[in-house]
Amino acid sequence: MKKGLKVNTIAWIAAAVVLIAAVPINMIFSKVDVKVDVTPYSAYSLSDKANQALSSLEKPVDMTVLYQLDDLFEGTEPGEAEYMMAKMFVTTMRQMAEFDNINLHEINIEKNPGYINEIDPDGFMNLAPGDIILECGNLKRDISFTTLFKTNSETGSIEFTGENAVIGAINYLQSGITPTIYFAEGHGEKSMDSFASFTNMLKTQNYNVKSLDIGLSGSIPEDAVTVVFAGPSKDITAEEKEILLDYAADGGDITMLISPLKDKTVFKNIEAILKTYEIGMCYNRVYETQADYRLGDDQYTILCELVDNDFNKELIDAQGSQNIYMPSTRTFYSLSEDGSTIKSDSLVETFDYAMSELYGGSQTDVQTPAGKLCIVAKAEDEARNNSKIFVAGSSEFIDDGVIADIMGKSNIASLTPYLFLMSVSWMDDINSAEAMYPTRVQATDYITIPDKSTGNIILVIMIALPVLIASTGVIVWARRRNA
Repeated sequence: MKKGLKVNTIAWIAAAVVLIAAVPINMIFSKVDVKVDVTPYSAYSLSDKANQALSSLEKPVDMTVLYQLDDLFEGTEPGEAEYMMAKMFVTTMRQMAEFDNINLHEINIEKNPGYINEIDPDGFMNLAPGDIILECGNLKRDISFTTLFKTNSETGSIEFTGENAVIGAINYLQSGITPTIYFAEGHGEKSMDSFASFTNMLKTQNYNVKSLDIGLSGSIPEDAVTVVFAGPSKDITAEEKEILLDYAADGGDITMLISPLKDKTVFKNIEAILKTYEIGMCYNRVYETQADYRLGDDQYTILCELVDNDFNKELIDAQGSQNIYMPSTRTFYSLSEDGSTIKSDSLVETFDYAMSELYGGSQTDVQTPAGKLCIVAKAEDEARNNSKIFVAGSSEFIDDGVIADIMGKSNIASLTPYLFLMSVSWMDDINSAEAMYPTRVQATDYITIPDKSTGNIILVIMIALPVLIASTGVIVWARRRNA
């Protein structure tokens, strides 16, 4: 047999083998639903830890999405950011629904508004299309759709944290433990009766609400989500300070709502706690110089601005504005240093026309008394097991009487208590699983071509190269055949 004929025969046999093998393999895979996620960071797949957690659920969980999942793709095209966000969300929901103890429901609340009244008759949950309701027995959790995505400030990529949020909430439901918000007493704090609406809101979110005398108890209970100091009129003791610092060292969270006081009370020990989070407190009271930025004739109930950040995003979206009224308030300032383990953010600031006046205490105001002043802030310390603190210069913004008065004169104050509620959710570690479940990054099935010339080069390579290879094969085959 000639050498060329032998080579051709082997080539044809090899091609036939490949063709014969490809047909049954194709048929097999056409009958089996097999998908391989080759995107960076497995953008469309549950993590191994999530699979393990969902496989080991002991109690059934009803997961209701307040939208028809397929409708989330309407108005989007593959390759667009909105399409990728919808795909990550929808894929996650449906992959979770494949587990035995997860029952997925889809309800279009625009077509079925009665469902909202049924599950949230008091309107405390502030539900919106796309939100997720998780229920297990008598417990339930809601997750806002707007909190499931964030933009990485360094890379610009859209990051999906839905797996973290859902698994964290499911873990809470499975535990059967009701986390507790403790309101400190013994320092002249406001009575819990004065913010009954807010405590009822917390109970609707499946939190217990209790009072706590730290001096008498000698410790902070293990089920505490946070300890709230709502309008104390005197300082905590040195012993209570140490109890709180020990609690914070183990990752415990603290809330300080410190209204301005006319007398000369100095919060030495409270300031010491704030300092560990690199927050300074002023002994002042803010007033507004412009009539358009205050409530009627009350210069101390001022129009403020929610800082545009991830923490406030849900509240800004729900309200459709960054404006919010705050009653009689003091200010705070940052003590942050380079290389610090503490991450802090200003959450609510005054407008440029606001001023502050010395009010109470025994020291001068260390802050410039005009311009954008910080009146609400948060901080988190990585060195203390991510201990968190939420501070506000007023306790009045959750007071039923004050809220009713503001709402009677303005229509933009109804969501004010939700600012505090969001801080509680932020502090609730049961809802946070970021350390366990990886954040997924936006993926794309397309190549972005920067300009026309680059596109032409790619087009030539994609078309001409295969043609060149095929032509070379034909020429070689023809020469060997005629050899």
